[in-house]
Amino acid sequence: MTTETVPTQKKASAPKRPRRTRGATRAPGTRAAVGAADEMTSATIDAQVMERAARVIRVLGHPLRLRILEVLQGGERHVTDLVDATGVSQALVSQHLAILRADQVVGARRDGTRVFYRITEPKVHRILACIRECDLPDLGVDATGPNPGLTFDD
Repeated sequence: MTTETVPTQKKASAPKRPRRTRGATRAPGTRAAVGAADEMTSATIDAQVMERAARVIRVLGHPLRLRILEVLQGGERHVTDLVDATGVSQALVSQHLAILRADQVVGARRDGTRVFYRITEPKVHRILACIRECDLPDLGVDATGPNPGLTFDD
């Protein structure tokens, strides 16, 4: 019996990427950039802080409460001021203020028969600022895709 050797084909290897030197920067979104971001945020948040943050965020999860807090950013306000600014009934404003008070997001001060409200949770100012900064201008795109009535032929 004679055995013939069949030449084996060499597997094609992937092209080699150039090595980066230490300290070289990468484009945002690459693994190294994401890794660097992970390193910056890798500090664990205390469980009590996380619980409080979750409660505050949950309470802020209603547009009317956000609007009330936006008005209160200007300083202490009476319920009537909040009703005028929001355009909803006094009963509805009071209902939402009660929710905000229950979670100590706002506080109240009584002056005779009048009650004035103010923001007591310091995170609220930063959260509202973040909402303002993250709100992008309307570019004709909504959750379902491009606006069919918008054209870009200028």
